Amino acid sequence: MNIHLIILGLIEILISALSGIFIYFISLKIFTFLTKDINETQELKNNNIAVSILVSSFLFSIMLLIKASIGPSMETLGFAMIPVNISLKTVGFAVFRVIIMFLISAIFAFIFLWVSVIIFMLLTSKIDEMQEIKKNNIAISILIAVLMLSLAIIILNPLKTLLKGFVSAPIISDVMKEPIINGKVVFLGLIELGISIIAAIFIFFYGFKLYDFLTKKIDEVTELKSNNIAVSIQISSFIFSIMILVKAALVPSFDTLERIIYQNLEIKLVLIAIFKIIVFFILSALFAFIILWLVMKGFMLINKDIDEMQEIKNKNIAIAIAVAVLLISASLLIQQGLTAFLSGLSEKAPEFMKML
Repeated sequence: MNIHLIILGLIEILISALSGIFIYFISLKIFTFLTKDINETQELKNNNIAVSILVSSFLFSIMLLIKASIGPSMETLGFAMIPVNISLKTVGFAVFRVIIMFLISAIFAFIFLWVSVIIFMLLTSKIDEMQEIKKNNIAISILIAVLMLSLAIIILNPLKTLLKGFVSAPIISDVMKEPIINGKVVFLGLIELGISIIAAIFIFFYGFKLYDFLTKKIDEVTELKSNNIAVSIQISSFIFSIMILVKAALVPSFDTLERIIYQNLEIKLVLIAIFKIIVFFILSALFAFIILWLVMKGFMLINKDIDEMQEIKNKNIAIAIAVAVLLISASLLIQQGLTAFLSGLSEKAPEFMKML
């Protein structure tokens, strides 16, 4: 039995549980304040499922992003709990830092998600999402929920990088002289976050538009307004699957940016690396869209007993769920291959960049 690990685990559980409850409650209150058109408490009492999905997905996405702070912040606590370092002062300082990291990650997560949702709503001018959700339009609510979850998945690693910069090295001295912020890591995290958020919104919006253009049998906007949950499930799963593939494909390009910032920090090289990341976003999204579209169409051609598109238009949720599982499963299966393919393309990137 390792008493040190048991005590460390209990402290981490206690801090995480109390912080999680507090952040969840505060986030709910702030979210209610910002969505003035909707009285969440009253709508939930009235069994408005659309509002419940919207609020729950927003809070869940925040909690998912807060999880990114656990690793970096707990490093300090783990170091303070080592027998040779342990003291009331070091443990107290480590606990304080962990709580601060939880709060910082919650603030970042809330701002990024809220701003992203507002931008998407401004882009989709044909739909007044909040008004539709107030009318208990579950289809619209599912689409917004998937947007938030997709954003959380895309920005999870960049946010973790940013937070590592606030918990530099877990070195706690008696005089507390260790640096609080690692400038290079924070700079790297901010660049990755900015690119990821903009690119994720871009992919989600244009993925929706392109999907709407290619599915001639279905007018997605009209169907969503009429609360066609089947159409919402199909579109949401398609775009969510694209986000899974995009996230996996971005690892090589982010690694390149990390090496440049840590070693050189030359503006020219940083700009080239940022350009490369943007290119990777576009390529991975394009390849993901084509592959998933072919997978879906291939399945529909083989399965001639059912006209999936017609059934989904007719609000057949069962068929929509089956297609959604197909798309998400396909994305999980091919993400490693797509990452390897795009990494192979990046091997020639330096020569290409020199020609610019």
